[in-house]
Amino acid sequence: MRAAGLVATLALCWAAALAACGSAEPIDFGLPDGAHVVDQHGLKFDPTELTVDRLDSVYFTNSESAFHTVTINGENESGEMERGDVFSFAFPEAGEYQITCDFHPQMRAAITVR
Repeated sequence: MRAAGLVATLALCWAAALAACGSAEPIDFGLPDGAHVVDQHGLKFDPTELTVDRLDSVYFTNSESAFHTVTINGENESGEMERGDVFSFAFPEAGEYQITCDFHPQMRAAITVR
């Protein structure tokens, strides 16, 4: 009996943890039509690769309850982002930019600026 209660408690904790990392309702970020968007959800950047023109703004959104950052070539540009936050960045020079999250090192993306 005690083992069954422990298993049930662990299952509830696991379900709560998964729900905390997911998103409840979709968020309308109110971004311009055709905007370049990189979303943070599922502990990933989406898309992981993007090509834009120099000085185009890229909007980084956070669709989940986990905190994230937009760290560009090792510099945290966004600060701490929570669910519903938007950060935009206009890439000043042509080249390849590596995007990471300070909280989740497995999150990686690359933006090519032409």
